Amino acid sequence: MYDWFGYWPSFHDAEVLRLDLNRSGSSFLAIHTWEMTREIDKQGYYVHAKDVTVDFILDGISDLHLDGFSHQNVVGNIKIEKKGDGFLLTLWPCYGLAGSLEASKILVRLRPGKP
Repeated sequence: MYDWFGYWPSFHDAEVLRLDLNRSGSSFLAIHTWEMTREIDKQGYYVHAKDVTVDFILDGISDLHLDGFSHQNVVGNIKIEKKGDGFLLTLWPCYGLAGSLEASKILVRLRPGKP
């Protein structure tokens, strides 16, 4: 993540593209995010740079709380923190899906470009 952006992004206004939960094996959360520039396009929107789909691959999910799944799921922020022997991934709401997933292992994979 740091190699792509140079920092850990906030994921503000990022969109959940996919959530696959598996009771055994890996589960997947795919998020489309980008870097916002100060440049404005002809329609009056900020121009995006560094578009990327971030795949969070979660193993050993032990707890989850999800709410608000919709036809469009935009997050306000994503935070990962150490919790005991695992990690807690929190999706802060903006519109649609929000909640948290606790997993023993989280792998982050990047797929550059727009989805």
